[in-house]
Amino acid sequence: MSLTKTRKFGAAAALFSGALLLVGCGQATGSAPEGLSNAAVQQGGSAEDISASPCAAEDYEVDLIPQPDRAGVFLMAVTNNSDETCPVSGWASLTPENMAGEPFEVFTENVEVPGGPTEISLEPGRTAFAGVHMELGDKNEVPTATGFKAGFQDTSGEVNVNIDSGDQAYLEFPIESMQIGTLQPSAQGVTF
Repeated sequence: MSLTKTRKFGAAAALFSGALLLVGCGQATGSAPEGLSNAAVQQGGSAEDISASPCAAEDYEVDLIPQPDRAGVFLMAVTNNSDETCPVSGWASLTPENMAGEPFEVFTENVEVPGGPTEISLEPGRTAFAGVHMELGDKNEVPTATGFKAGFQDTSGEVNVNIDSGDQAYLEFPIESMQIGTLQPSAQGVTF
């Protein structure tokens, strides 16, 4: 075997051994530790393990604000009312409830509006935002919501949602389906 072939073979063997060593350790270059988002690492930010959140759903105040002249379109505002910084990301869940306070299911789709999930370190008193679009139907044909509960990824429990009713004393939402956008640090561009 020539000296050049021997060097190439040796280099290939060294690269292969190094790759096996990395795989065996469970860490690859540029990967986030288990349970953490790789997106934050790739963007040069710090990654947080939101599955270890110090916050529960009851630490948030959630408001649904109807958008003027846009039936079924809402701005969801999620405010951290705790004394802890609460990591949030992805989508909030919304569960509609009927007049008796009983939850019911409607087809709900999490959509990347205005973009993909963003990890947010929500400091006390700060607010994250998301858009909500409800396809409304005839209240004689589809279930009607008079309230909602909200929950968050990697956070336990649910919290009652405040609905800004404006001048109306009582709101009803006959919901055929619902779309929920990603939580974002700013309200700009989040509504549908």
